[in-house]
Amino acid sequence: MKRYCYPIVVYEERAAEGPLWIGNFPGLNGCWVEGSSKEDVLARAPSVIHEFASACRELGWPLPDLPAMSALEETCLGEVFFIEEYLPEHGEL
Repeated sequence: MKRYCYPIVVYEERAAEGPLWIGNFPGLNGCWVEGSSKEDVLARAPSVIHEFASACRELGWPLPDLPAMSALEETCLGEVFFIEEYLPEHGEL
């Protein structure tokens, strides 16, 4: 199994329906997750990483380099967490 670990920036926005929590994966185009709480976003995040990494592997694309933690913290866009997901290597079942 190969370990994939990516940072996620989590922040709250106000929507007409109430608070909305969003988690963005910087450097992973089109990868984000929404939820009703920060905990909900963090619970859903591993499946987003899994789907992204699986698609890259199937297409033969390399995974993008991780953004620097200091750059993420300096933006002050939200809290930074690291999400881990494990995927089988090529040939593993």
